[in-house]
Amino acid sequence: MSWYLEQGAEADVVVSSRVRLARNLSDTHFPWRLTAAEAGAVTDRVQDAFSTVAETSGRGLINVPLESLDDINKLALAERRLISRNMLKDDLPRSLLLFSDEKSGVLVNEEDHLRIQSMRAGFALEAALKEADELEAALQKELPFAYDDKLGYLTTCPTNTGTGLRVSVMLHLPLLMRNNLLKQLSKQLAQAGYTVRGAAGEGSEAICDMIQISNQVTLGFTEAEIVKGLIQLSQELVSQERKHRLLLQQEDPLGLEDEVYRAYGLLKSARRISYDEAMSNLSSVRLGIATAVLDELDYQSWQQVFIECGAGSIQLRAGQELNQNQIAEQRAQFIREIFNKQN
Repeated sequence: MSWYLEQGAEADVVVSSRVRLARNLSDTHFPWRLTAAEAGAVTDRVQDAFSTVAETSGRGLINVPLESLDDINKLALAERRLISRNMLKDDLPRSLLLFSDEKSGVLVNEEDHLRIQSMRAGFALEAALKEADELEAALQKELPFAYDDKLGYLTTCPTNTGTGLRVSVMLHLPLLMRNNLLKQLSKQLAQAGYTVRGAAGEGSEAICDMIQISNQVTLGFTEAEIVKGLIQLSQELVSQERKHRLLLQQEDPLGLEDEVYRAYGLLKSARRISYDEAMSNLSSVRLGIATAVLDELDYQSWQQVFIECGAGSIQLRAGQELNQNQIAEQRAQFIREIFNKQN
């Protein structure tokens, strides 16, 4: 089962947790200096190592050479958070390696030779880190990683040098955003060494009232310190969001119900809907689930719609390239099918 089809801890505010470890091979140029032939050799080596790890652990393996995919398939993978937007480029051979449950795997030749990643629904940073560390340790038995005794693991971006660890949580914060509290919180997070990004990662906007919080630096900190810091900051944001939701329920319960059911009704009945309109209404619906205003829909169904209603996923489901109106029509049909199944 894909990670986003599960319900995790603190699901009313925390949508997902992700851990990434950046690693590079010690005997090969960094990715930005690789020729296509050299990058192909890197993918072969990492694929062989991952296959050995998968066979040893008895887990199924999914191997996706990105150069073999068309743009629609690659975009759908990015929408499912399985690859980064950087991997949509065609300048080098790149690969996605996954265990069959899609919760952990390796991005090959992204910014670094390996981006070992683990994803979980809800608030589960420690579990995600444990799995990423175990995968990294297994791969290190097969591959020579670039490491310096003083600096730690060597990475393409200097801010990743050290542990090479990036941890992030995706949070649904509609009340904090509506009350214009996020800018102030972003400054506080930056001072603490963390950064705020949109739901799709670096450079993206906060669609669906969602943000991602992640650490900015790794050098000089242990993995445990980085994760502990992000957990504490996330818990504070969760607490503040819940406080504002409770105030809204106390001060204007009918207004909340009206917002939630208008959004839910539109999504269940629309015949053509844009991505932005879907995201706006999905935020209100998730707020309705979290506040128990809407009890006929669960988080898993909501998350399936949220992840799979992008243009890439919709066209992949249709099995063909579509124009914008057709994408909007197919998106509306997909949302209706998922939401109406709950009744």
